[in-house]
Amino acid sequence: MFIFNKPPVITEYVIESHKLGKDERNVFAVISDLHECRFGRDNGFLIEALNEIRPDALIIAGDLINAYAEGDPYFTMETLNTLHKQYPLIFFAPGNHESKILKRPVFKKQMLCFQREMEKAGLSLLRNGYRDAFNGLRIYGLELDHEFYRRFVIKRLPEKMLEELLGRAEGERFNILIAHDPAHFPDYIKWKPDLILSGHVHGGLIRIPGIGGLIGPAYTPFPKYDSGLYEKDGVKMIVSRGAGSHTINLRINNPPEILKLVIKGI
Repeated sequence: MFIFNKPPVITEYVIESHKLGKDERNVFAVISDLHECRFGRDNGFLIEALNEIRPDALIIAGDLINAYAEGDPYFTMETLNTLHKQYPLIFFAPGNHESKILKRPVFKKQMLCFQREMEKAGLSLLRNGYRDAFNGLRIYGLELDHEFYRRFVIKRLPEKMLEELLGRAEGERFNILIAHDPAHFPDYIKWKPDLILSGHVHGGLIRIPGIGGLIGPAYTPFPKYDSGLYEKDGVKMIVSRGAGSHTINLRINNPPEILKLVIKGI
């Protein structure tokens, strides 16, 4: 765990769509890769930043907690419960750390804590499922097997895999896909969401001005999708630099970040 003694920076993105009514405007706060890090006492600085955004709902794009045998997610889950009292609508999709905790017996202690606190808060995890939000928004959460997070290589997703896991994206709606690892952007595009929200890369740990992130979690240098907004074939993807860190607690030119996401009709 790492303690940050000031609020994360807030980066704002505005996405416009004809699928929403002209006067409709929806504000989300997006948290990715907190990794049990703390922002001051009782995570007060993190809550302060979220209150500044004043979102209609929260989106958690994976790796809120850590998959460590000695880890303890209780404090972070307590923060989530506190946030849920203030922001009742939370969309939580798993990262690779949540998937490990829920699938591997070695993390039984963490799994029980995670499940208990999620149930206490009345939250559900979007594990290859969806929830409808408001104003025609539908939010999907993708969970990939660990083989797609291997180091040193990016394994392509099989053809039609997302359709098999999630069903077809409903064209009448504005579809948001929470997909933790942005490296599979070319494969996500084929499913045709309107917007993809990712994290995982931590901004490349060290950001070099004019170049970008230095290294990704797969230990590949200069990851292609490390931070910011990307667009191809009419599909947009926003990659958060993440709010925390783990294992290598290093962030240079790369302050912790949460996103203010505004989706409005045109």
